[in-house]
Amino acid sequence: MNFLDALQSGRTLLADGATGTMLQGLGLSVGEAPERWLLDRPDAIRDVARQYVQAGADMIYTCTFGAARLHLKRCGWEAQLEEMNRAAVKLAREATANAGRSVFVVGSVGPTGEMLEPYGDLSLDAARESFAEQAALLAGFGVDALVCETFTDLSEALVAVTAAQETKLPVLASMAFDQSGRTMMGVSPEDAVVQLSDAGAVVVGTNCSVGPEVVENAITAMKVVRPTAKLLAKPNAGLPQMKDGKTLYPVTPEEFGAFAKKMKSQGVAVIGGCCGSTPQHIKSMRIALDA
Repeated sequence: MNFLDALQSGRTLLADGATGTMLQGLGLSVGEAPERWLLDRPDAIRDVARQYVQAGADMIYTCTFGAARLHLKRCGWEAQLEEMNRAAVKLAREATANAGRSVFVVGSVGPTGEMLEPYGDLSLDAARESFAEQAALLAGFGVDALVCETFTDLSEALVAVTAAQETKLPVLASMAFDQSGRTMMGVSPEDAVVQLSDAGAVVVGTNCSVGPEVVENAITAMKVVRPTAKLLAKPNAGLPQMKDGKTLYPVTPEEFGAFAKKMKSQGVAVIGGCCGSTPQHIKSMRIALDA
């Protein structure tokens, strides 16, 4: 079964949880790009992905959120663009190899990290070129689908989605909303789902977005204007809190399980976790989905 067939089957697909915060628990410094570990500590990347597979995930995102040319150039890693994206897909495939079931590998594409014209200096053409290049690499290395995730600027998300579609792979699109119900750039869930669906994204939704409550509100708003749209819900495990010098996320695996049950009842197509979520959160979601 390919990714589109699985999506059309009507069952809720379970994605993985956080990568960055999991790697921080293994020694990745706050602010350090996880993509560097694709080359420096590949075993850690593979192990995190494998834990999510063992927890019951139906799909694994590649560790390539910031592995596009514009991002890597700022880090001085532009020469490793192809090597990093190749390694990410390979490690994800290795993590899924002994699952005993089909687990999809989805290529993660994040925003440029720069402001597009006219608010900033980055042209639409330069952004499109960067997105298209990374998407083509991920497709060439064998991902099953692509996800453009954690966008706050709808114009940039639309550029990313249309560029990714050049690969002919299914493209998912996900925006990050805050407690106001809009993205940092003022985009509403309603505008996001309409425009991204019309642009050809096969799944539209929200990730990051503070926690389950904010994500649920965004999903509800999207369903009002596009009741037939395939939706994605991948919340953070709440707002991070500092305790004894450690960063903790307050939303428990049990609460993620309850969230999964609610999203399934609403017909959401893809669920999972973002920052602060762990294999335990994903396992709790798996149990809830299978109940």
